[in-house]
Amino acid sequence: MGCVFSVIGKNFDVDAFLEEAKFRGATRRYKGAPRFRSEPEGKKRTHSFFSVYACKAGFHEPKKQIAGAIRFLKRNYDKLVLLKSTKGVDFATLDFGIELRMYSASGNGFCQSDFFPPALIKLAGELEIGIEISIYAPDSE
Repeated sequence: MGCVFSVIGKNFDVDAFLEEAKFRGATRRYKGAPRFRSEPEGKKRTHSFFSVYACKAGFHEPKKQIAGAIRFLKRNYDKLVLLKSTKGVDFATLDFGIELRMYSASGNGFCQSDFFPPALIKLAGELEIGIEISIYAPDSE
């Protein structure tokens, strides 16, 4: 999965923002559209959003994802500042997709921690971008 940057809003005009910001390779979804393409008459989306990779490093490479996210924020800083004044934006996030690491030094418990350096936190904070971690089960192979 890597690190994915997303902007979400109930009344967010995805197309207008992307026309100005020009993020390449963005996935777009629209409020009112079916949540699942396989169920066109099913539940509808309640928000519009776009997502783009901030970094494509793998699940098992959190340090590379973090370094890539910092580069993404620095490289796109001027575009991302626009989010603060864009109407309809409810929130923006950097989602780090990280593999669950199953180990225990003592053999009687589990703890997984991942460090986010001040440079990432500072940039994300200035831009009002949240940070989330999605932890995925490791491949069984």
